[in-house]
Amino acid sequence: MTRPVGIQGIETLYQECRGRVQDGRADGAGPGLPVTVLVGTRGSGRTTALKWLGYLGSHRPHAYYDFGSAARRRPHEIAGRLAYGLSHRFPRQPSLRFPRLTLGLVVVDPGLSLDANDARRAGQQLRRALHEVQEHTVAAERATDFAGLLQDLSLVQIPGVGLLAGLIRRPPKLPLALARRTGFSWYAGPHTPLAELVALNQLSKSEAPDDRAAVDRRLCEAFLADLRGEFARRRRDRNCVVLLDNIDADGGREFVDLLLQLRDAGTATDPLLVVATASDTGRIPGPFARGPAGVRVRTPEEASYADWVRAIPSPPPDLSWRWYCVQLRDLTQGEVAQLGAGVAARLPEAPALVHRLTRGHPWSVVRLLDTVGRRAGQGDHETALRGILSLPEAPADGSPDGGPPLDRAVLLDLLHALTPDQRAALVTCSAARAFDAACDAGLLDSFSLHTRNSLARVVGTGLWLVDPVPQDAAVRGGRGSGYLEHVRPGPVPGTPVLHPWLHLLLLQALARDPDRWDETHETMQSWHRLRGRTPEVMYHALARGRLDDVVDHLAHNLVEVPDTDTWLYELYAITAAPLREPVVPERSATHRVDQLAAGLAPRSFVAHRAMTLLVTALWLAADPRNRLPGASPELNLTIGSMFQDLALHSDPRRAGLRHEAAKYH
Repeated sequence: MTRPVGIQGIETLYQECRGRVQDGRADGAGPGLPVTVLVGTRGSGRTTALKWLGYLGSHRPHAYYDFGSAARRRPHEIAGRLAYGLSHRFPRQPSLRFPRLTLGLVVVDPGLSLDANDARRAGQQLRRALHEVQEHTVAAERATDFAGLLQDLSLVQIPGVGLLAGLIRRPPKLPLALARRTGFSWYAGPHTPLAELVALNQLSKSEAPDDRAAVDRRLCEAFLADLRGEFARRRRDRNCVVLLDNIDADGGREFVDLLLQLRDAGTATDPLLVVATASDTGRIPGPFARGPAGVRVRTPEEASYADWVRAIPSPPPDLSWRWYCVQLRDLTQGEVAQLGAGVAARLPEAPALVHRLTRGHPWSVVRLLDTVGRRAGQGDHETALRGILSLPEAPADGSPDGGPPLDRAVLLDLLHALTPDQRAALVTCSAARAFDAACDAGLLDSFSLHTRNSLARVVGTGLWLVDPVPQDAAVRGGRGSGYLEHVRPGPVPGTPVLHPWLHLLLLQALARDPDRWDETHETMQSWHRLRGRTPEVMYHALARGRLDDVVDHLAHNLVEVPDTDTWLYELYAITAAPLREPVVPERSATHRVDQLAAGLAPRSFVAHRAMTLLVTALWLAADPRNRLPGASPELNLTIGSMFQDLALHSDPRRAGLRHEAAKYH
């Protein structure tokens, strides 16, 4: 199995928690183990990371369960399936046995009714049921049940467990003596063990919510008690692991919440490491934190057992401290280059461009590299790369016929969990630079009440809101990053923006309706004007093609603003505005500059030629598809020359503008 990139910190945390076993017992000194939840946007590689962790732990007891694909089951049924996976015999490892849970599952079987009025007869009925379990072989009518069990556990997806298929033919046997000695004695309570088991059997027949919850709680208690008993009985060098995919789906939280309640009520820690995934942080009741996610989230580089322990409040107000969320990060440029090494041999510019477009969103990176790789060598390279998002997606079956354009297919998949109305609303909101501004400006007024009330939460807890990318020479093909942050730390300070990759795809969807494009940007422009936010007004004016207005404003401020950095900040912030037609694949950006400048701003093209060409070139350079080739972006010469030209005619800003021009050489 290929190791996913970018999860080194998660691996370290995982191995650290697996190894916290002392003298064959779970470490009783301390808070125990966290429930580690890998969170991220759709397509961030959560399931891939989880399966890799399963591969790393494939020589010790482990089990995998996907709440997103399996039918909804009650907590005790899930515990039974996990116990089945954990009980597999691994080389040089004593197998785990679950006598308490097995006995409980036999007792609550819908086909078993114990006589509550005759203890002798009830005992006979229970012994008969246990004998049937012990003597069970692969009857044809039961083989399907075991196959379904393996399907639920998705065990075939974790390397190293192929032998589990043999369990379909030969189910594991539980010695009756062990069931009687360990299981029966554990169920003893105010009454005899048999009386308690008869009561549990009767309770399992009830449909009352409290009775169902009591059954789930008792059997999950048995599950944890079996694990503690097995680790106390035989020395082991690693905790056992359960990998729970999509716990934000139906049934996931119910099961994990019950496990944590039992942990909190117990006096001893248990040797069970739970690693889960979720795409909706709103479903994770971890420690509260400010921001769109609403929960404390760590990066893979920050994650460690010690970091989790340090954050535990004293005294804990609730169970939120037991959750530990780690967000899978986007890929770096080097990691994308590694994934795209095969494509780079034929299209050297492809990996760098894919990284700039997607900002390293893992699943999107793979799709773009795969699609462009299948079409490498067909026509001019730069033309193909400028039109990368309009290429038909490479079919999964390898057939020559393509599917829908790549940008539409990817956007539809990224927003799979949203309703059609929410998707349409998000397209409209992409006109705003900051997401909160779109909501406050009334862009959602025409949508349903549900969409207006839910969209911000869905986008925020789905981790699609991020900090703004600093606008400076580095994001236009030049050198130097972050040097203007001291002027103003973002487009709207402290306000999150849509992930740049999602934002780009949404803007392309908005651009397909010219009237809607102009209407939404005009709404945002008017809203910002009422609040005196001139750079934002100019941002939306430029998006509408009002280049004359923008050039007039910047030419005036070149003399009026107090220092060069303030003016440069405004210049970059304004020219980050989107174009309705950002690229023309058949024409290079250099050839488009003069045409756009003269066509959109005929007056300024004559009166302020250098300023007009500079604004237009920076506007085009905001899209990475216009910055080819990557080693020497074609717009750099125009941008640097126009900065130099402005320096020659601007006494107050001469030195600063020359320094900025040098960043594009």
